[in-house]
Amino acid sequence: MQYLKEWDGVVAKGKQVGRKLGVPTANIPYVPGETNIADGVYVADLVLLDQGNRVVNGVLNQGDHPTVPGGLPTIEIHLFDFDEELYGQRVRVRFLHFIRPELTFETKEDMRIAMIEDIRIAREWFVNHQNKS
Repeated sequence: MQYLKEWDGVVAKGKQVGRKLGVPTANIPYVPGETNIADGVYVADLVLLDQGNRVVNGVLNQGDHPTVPGGLPTIEIHLFDFDEELYGQRVRVRFLHFIRPELTFETKEDMRIAMIEDIRIAREWFVNHQNKS
């Protein structure tokens, strides 16, 4: 499978906003411009480098998280059907498909609704691209 971009990093503790909204994310800090890919929402997977390169599918947002400002820019990836502690682990993020640009929402609830739709789109993408190179 071809990737739009691959990015290695270490999972750090975030603001826990996604978890509070029922959409937990693993947060990987980056320096703006370093990833060399546009901020926004992507279908992605995560290679758990400290766990034998196990791969978990998900959807991510890369950017400044303008709806809940504060903190450094982050790659925040929601992993499907996954509930494990990843803080401090080395990971490789693989950007697979662009969904939409990063947006500013009026409320956290509006953001949560958009996240649920992003998850639906990403899951559908994986179904339609499974075992295709």
